[in-house]
Amino acid sequence: MAGSFVYQGSHLHASLDARIEGLKFLAHHLDEPVVIFNPQMELVYANPSAERLAGKCPLLHSPGEENPLVTPNQMEHCEPCPGKHVFEDVEQFSGIPDPLPSSMTIGNPTCPLPRAVPLRGGEGTVHFAVLMGPRGRESVVLGPEDMVQPFPTRKEFSPHSDRGANKDIIGDSAPIQRLIEMIQLVAASEATVLIQGESGTGKELVAKTIHFSSQRRERPFVVVECSALPDTLLESELFGHVRGAFTGAVADRKGLFEEAEGGTIFLDEIADTSYAFQARLLRVLQEGEIKPVGSNRSIKVNVRVISAGNKSLEDLVATKLFRADLYYRLAVLPLTVPPLRDRREDIPLLVKHFLAQSVRKHGRASMHLSLDAQQALVQHPWPGNVRELENLIERVVVTCQNSTIKVNDLFADHPLELSTSDLGTIGKIARQEAERSRILQALRDAKGDKTRAARFLSISRSSLYNKLRDYNIS
Repeated sequence: MAGSFVYQGSHLHASLDARIEGLKFLAHHLDEPVVIFNPQMELVYANPSAERLAGKCPLLHSPGEENPLVTPNQMEHCEPCPGKHVFEDVEQFSGIPDPLPSSMTIGNPTCPLPRAVPLRGGEGTVHFAVLMGPRGRESVVLGPEDMVQPFPTRKEFSPHSDRGANKDIIGDSAPIQRLIEMIQLVAASEATVLIQGESGTGKELVAKTIHFSSQRRERPFVVVECSALPDTLLESELFGHVRGAFTGAVADRKGLFEEAEGGTIFLDEIADTSYAFQARLLRVLQEGEIKPVGSNRSIKVNVRVISAGNKSLEDLVATKLFRADLYYRLAVLPLTVPPLRDRREDIPLLVKHFLAQSVRKHGRASMHLSLDAQQALVQHPWPGNVRELENLIERVVVTCQNSTIKVNDLFADHPLELSTSDLGTIGKIARQEAERSRILQALRDAKGDKTRAARFLSISRSSLYNKLRDYNIS
């Protein structure tokens, strides 16, 4: 069963086909069970780790293959089935753009594959469901030598390194948790990654997180802003040049690909490059070698390429503004960073982080936001995304004369009115923060004894464990 396709769909969209190949590559090296089903709930792929689930899930057998290990009772234990829900929810919400979350966790503890991720084609149709094992322990990469360090899924993830990824992926919203989950899989591979998202969403931070969570974490992470340089300079910067290659080339110079040897190179705004440059980059990805400008000698390089852009490369390919062959090379593992307006419940966490950061940076005394100011931030449309929020908080820390930041300090020229849904979001966040504080206080009073803490909170011990998991309290 494990480790191979047992069903072949017909005429898959090319980008979807590339994504499936990337997922197969990743899943084959994980010790976490990963399986793929088609809309008929036929098994498409199962990684080697899924073999241990034989007899625990009635769906884990090839089409037409009898599974004698499955009993009728086990069928009852698999309801609700996360894989079936992926396709059922799509039918229910047909006609609404992207209605289905990219992953879900069901409450049935007996399900051996509780997490499901829809795999969509370019037209938005869900072609497959990717199911994964429970989060009982961190995933590791199977191999004789190096293991990737465990990747914590929590509100604040710091890619620690001596070279500096000094920011956090902050948020406990569903879109961010899905992104973190995909980063966990992507970091375990060596395949190229394409990160797409609007300006200011944090694409470079995602790239850093992937690098510093991978086996290349001890090697360089090199950032290249492709839109900032013309083609000739970009080629020289990336591939190097030899003496006399052009006017001003008075000595041989190494390119950034050589500087990043063994590590990762991040090509930001890749959509702004020319066809000629794209052809050279394609050769690097295919052959694993570069040729310095003005040289006839090729140099082998061992570098992982992560690219990013705020334009849809699929649309550019369709209009002949980007090479299709390069796109499929870059988008083996595509990730999308959600805009801030789609994860408004994360805004209070981000504000808290940026406020503490700016207060330290500018030597200010402790500052906080009024409730009206918090509500205004949640409602704001944020066209500049997280970058706009970070800059706004830093500006107000520098300019506000009081310790309490009010709405007028944030949006003096744009008074805002709150909708009922925004007030509901704020209320939910406030209730969650209050409950989390009570749990922490109960644990302190009980000196870490969870049974006593549950008694203090007047809840069952199992309920306390569920809340500890939900609030990422260790």
